[in-house]
Amino acid sequence: MDVEFKDLCYTVSPRRWSRNGLQKRVLKSVSGVFKSGELSAIMGPSGAGKSSLLNAVSGYRTLGVTGTLCTNGKPRDNHIFHKLSCYITQEDLLQPLLTAHEIMMVAAQLKLPSQISDARRLSTVEEILKNLGLFECKNTRTEMLSGGQKKRLSIALELINNPPVFFLDEPTSGLDDVTARQVLQLLRTLARQGRTIVCTIHQPSASLFQLFDHAYIVSQGLCVYQGTTHELVPFLSSAGFSCPTHYNPADFVIEVTDGEEKNIAVLSKAICNGKVSWTQTHLIPLKTQEYEKKNGGTTKQTDKQSLHFETTNIAALTASERKVDSSSESSLSDVHCPVMYRRISQVKNVSYPTSTWFQFWALFKRMMLQTSRSRVALQLQMFHHVACALMIGSVTYQNASDGNEMFKHVKFCMSVILFHSYTWCIAPVLLFPSEVKLMKKEHFNRWYGLNSFYMALTLSKIPVQVRNKNASHKI
Repeated sequence: MDVEFKDLCYTVSPRRWSRNGLQKRVLKSVSGVFKSGELSAIMGPSGAGKSSLLNAVSGYRTLGVTGTLCTNGKPRDNHIFHKLSCYITQEDLLQPLLTAHEIMMVAAQLKLPSQISDARRLSTVEEILKNLGLFECKNTRTEMLSGGQKKRLSIALELINNPPVFFLDEPTSGLDDVTARQVLQLLRTLARQGRTIVCTIHQPSASLFQLFDHAYIVSQGLCVYQGTTHELVPFLSSAGFSCPTHYNPADFVIEVTDGEEKNIAVLSKAICNGKVSWTQTHLIPLKTQEYEKKNGGTTKQTDKQSLHFETTNIAALTASERKVDSSSESSLSDVHCPVMYRRISQVKNVSYPTSTWFQFWALFKRMMLQTSRSRVALQLQMFHHVACALMIGSVTYQNASDGNEMFKHVKFCMSVILFHSYTWCIAPVLLFPSEVKLMKKEHFNRWYGLNSFYMALTLSKIPVQVRNKNASHKI
C-alpha cells in the first residue's frame, strides 16, 4: 500500500493564554510518497518537523493539517486507513506487571474477530513470538525486558492483525548500535513482505543508514531530499555539496541543513519540495497512479486471511544471515495482509473487530490482573483505610449509645460518607493519567472504544474498594 501526500502543511495555533499570538508553520507544503515493500526513514535536524510529518501522514494529528493524502493513488478515507495502519510511539507503552505472553493474548482477543477460537489465537501469538525472538522470554514481565525486547514486543502487538502500513516514531531511540540494527533488520524484513514501513530517525550511523531503502529528509519544515539512500551523496554533489570520502552521508546532510537557510533553499528547490524523486540520471515526478495499473491491470485476491504471518526468525539470525537475500527481498507474492485496502466494502461498516462487551471483558481481566500484582499499592491502600478508620473511630469512641451527643453522631456519619465518596472517586482519577498514554495509542490503533476502556477502568477498582471499606467498617 503506497502512501502519498501532496502540499502537506501543518500549522500550530497559539494557545489562548499565550502572549505570542502568531501561528507557527511546522510543515510548509511538502510532498512525497512512501512505497510498499520499502523501509522509509524520515530524517532531519532537531526541530525539523520529522515527528510532525509522521503524525500528519499517519493521521495521528489532524488539527491544523492541510493538504492531499492518497493511498494507492486514490484519495484517502482516514476512517478506513486507520483500520489498515498502526502507529508505534517512541516510548514502549506496556503494562509492566504483565508477561509478554499475557499482553499478546489480550491484544489477540481485542484485535482479532471474536469468532476466532482461542486455540487459533494462541497459535498466532506463539508464532509471532517465535519469529521475533521473544518466545524464550514470553513468561517474563515486561518491566524486566531489555530495550530491544520491549521494542520488538511493541511491534509484535501490532503484527497480530498484520496491517499493511506501519508508522514508528524513533524506533531506535535509547538502543545501542547492535540492538538498533536488529530492530531495523526486523523492520526491513517485514517491509520485504510487502508492507509499507515508515519511521523517524534522528542521526543514524552509516551501517544503520544503509538498511533503509528510502530517505525523506526535512529541515525547517521543507523537504531537502527524497529518494533512495545510496543516491543521497550524488544528489548533494549535484547541488554543490560534496560529501567527504568515508564520511557518514546521514551526518553530512544534517550538518549541511542544520540552520543553514541558504543550503535548505537550494536543496528544497532542487527536489521541488518533495514533488520529485531524484536519481543520478534525472528527476522523476511523483505522479498519482491507479493501484490496478500499478499491478498490471489486475488485482490478486488473497484466499488466506488475517492470521498468516511470515518473517525471518530474528532470534536465529547470525551475522551473515542478517544480510537479506536479494531473491527473498523481491518475492512479494506471498504477502497475506488481513484486510487489504482493495476490500473497502468489507471494512467500511466494521468499527472494531470485537463488540463493546467483548472489549470490556478483555480489558477488565487485564486491569484486574495488573491490579492484583500491584502488591505495594494494595498494601498502601489497605493501610490508608485502616489508619483513617482508627482516626475517625477514636473521636467517637464509646459515644455511640449516648443520646446527648447527637451532633457528634451526625459529624461521624458525614465523615464516613465523605471518606468513602472521595476514596471511591479518587482511584480512577489517580490512575487515569498513567493509563491515558497507553489508551491513546491503543485506541488510535483500533484496539477498543473509549466506552469499553472507561467502564473497565472504573469497575476493575470495585473489588479492591469493597475489600478496603469492609476492613474500615469492622474497625
